[in-house]
Amino acid sequence: MLSRFRTRHTTEGARAPVAPARRQLSVRYLVRRSSLAQRFALACLVVLVTGALAIGQWVSREIESAVIRRTSAITALYVDSIISPYLKGIETGAGLSESDSRALGTLLAGTSLGEKVVSFKVWSTEGDVLFATNPEQAGRRYPISGDLRQALGGSVHSDISDLDEVENRLERERWPQLVETYSPVFSAKGLVTSVVEFYQLPDDLTAEVHRSQRRGWAIVGSSTIVMYFLLVGLVASGSRTITRQNRGLKTAFDQQTTLEQRIRSLNQRLRRAAGAKAQTDEQVLQRIMQDLHDGPTQDLALALLRFEAIRRPGAPPEEQESLQTVQFAVRHALEEVRNITTGLRLPQLDGLGWRETVEKAVSEHHLRTDTVVHLEAVEVDEAPDPAQRIAAYRVVQEALSNASHHAGTREQWVKLAADRAWVTITVEDRGAGFDDASQESSTRVRRARLGLQGMRDRTELLGGTFMVTSAPGKGTTVEVRIPLGQGEDHVH
Repeated sequence: MLSRFRTRHTTEGARAPVAPARRQLSVRYLVRRSSLAQRFALACLVVLVTGALAIGQWVSREIESAVIRRTSAITALYVDSIISPYLKGIETGAGLSESDSRALGTLLAGTSLGEKVVSFKVWSTEGDVLFATNPEQAGRRYPISGDLRQALGGSVHSDISDLDEVENRLERERWPQLVETYSPVFSAKGLVTSVVEFYQLPDDLTAEVHRSQRRGWAIVGSSTIVMYFLLVGLVASGSRTITRQNRGLKTAFDQQTTLEQRIRSLNQRLRRAAGAKAQTDEQVLQRIMQDLHDGPTQDLALALLRFEAIRRPGAPPEEQESLQTVQFAVRHALEEVRNITTGLRLPQLDGLGWRETVEKAVSEHHLRTDTVVHLEAVEVDEAPDPAQRIAAYRVVQEALSNASHHAGTREQWVKLAADRAWVTITVEDRGAGFDDASQESSTRVRRARLGLQGMRDRTELLGGTFMVTSAPGKGTTVEVRIPLGQGEDHVH
């Protein structure tokens, strides 16, 4: 338990336990932590409960008003049938006679009307109390209230009253609340001649109102609960479906991501293998060059020296001519071998950029063949890796060599361009060109095809593209595109 408390120094130097800070659980925090379905359930509960309360209150008031109106209307008919015969004098203008007043005073004593009505008054159309069960109120005039005015207009009006009007002072002393009803009395001509105001105890009426209200609240509450569970069930089902779909999508996405990672890893391994193969190929070429230099070159040079030694001054012309022919052939073979070894030799390319690598290939080709090469090159910010550097050098070297041997022209054009993702090298001649589909040209370009295939292999191993465009009499264009970046993935 002690581990759950932090400690602090008191003024006396002792350590006192301090309770850890508790997370304040706010509504916003709970909403953030809940799922979408839980948020909907909470919001739906609030909305439905609020709506149910509003509807319930309205229904309750309507029920109360309807029950009061119905009960009072029935009672008003009953009261009118008993009291109106004693009000004929008011209709004729003679007013209430003493006998009518005495008869009205005895109506509530031991009669069925007394079981329903505890007190009543008879009002004139001017607001005078013509009769009252409390004699003190008879003969007085009061201001015409809104309820009395409605009755004088010909409508029955009832309400549960707190008896706070002036004319209800005596009733207020005995009862806290009464059901107050104003019922008009009509003449034979349909005119309102007087108004009977009678009071009933509210107990039976209140009980009936409460029973009706409870039934109304039960209907509203049960309907709200049913709607809530239907909506929550529907949303929960949709939420589960969405969750399953999200899981499926996540699984598919994870599988796709894993596949992409594997493809990226394979591409990176392929790039590394291609770079290693390019360097291995160069080492093999270096060994072949060294073997040619140390073997056939030395032997051919020695043979030329021996030809000089065996030439006799007085030899027959046929022998002299044969020796010269053999000597020329050996000398030419020696030059070819030296050219081959020179072409196989890879110069020092370490640290060179794209532009410097292309310039070096163009410069060495010019020195070797004395051809004119027009170079247009841009600076590339990103430096090539060793495999890219070797490929760029060999592609330019092989394309220029093919142009020198097969184009029939001593002028070529080299262009180096770059964008955000690619470096493009273009080598063009404006010579004879060739038609790869022609049988006549296929013999002439057979040797060139081997060089083109080598350039294609070098380029595609690095994830690049290789394209040759040629037509008879329109020259040949070699275009190589190599992706920038070391170890990046490029899909074609």
